[in-house]
Amino acid sequence: MPIKDRNLTLGTKLIARYHKQPYHAEVIEGEDGKIKFKLEDGREFKSPSAAGMAITGHACDGWVFWSVEAAETAPATETTTETLTTETSTEQLAETVSTPQPTAVKKVKSIFRAPNQKSVPSGQTRWYCKDCGESFLSDMGTIPGTCPQGHKA
Repeated sequence: MPIKDRNLTLGTKLIARYHKQPYHAEVIEGEDGKIKFKLEDGREFKSPSAAGMAITGHACDGWVFWSVEAAETAPATETTTETLTTETSTEQLAETVSTPQPTAVKKVKSIFRAPNQKSVPSGQTRWYCKDCGESFLSDMGTIPGTCPQGHKA
């Protein structure tokens, strides 16, 4: 998904897929104090477009090419702290143990309607699967649940 909020903070991880291969970048602070985009191989660029061009070999809109990488964090836990005395029973102790509380996980769509519908046969819609990097056709008006490779939407 293209980057909508262009005010990226330092440390933001970016991901792009080009020719079915994932590429990663990170927003860092350059020597001049301005933000830069650092690729996995260590190269740094002044803009996301320049970083995207280094990967594709041709001009590209970096704000569309890159996506903000979804954070893979462990579920948050809530803990209860109490002062325990020597007279605390096993039942009371069990109540003070923290229980992990799952946090909401944002689902990222892996199948979406391709923006370019040129040269698509009448009555068809072109869809794109991020998981396999392939586009495919389906009947107009239907939203596919999976791609031909079996990846779920």
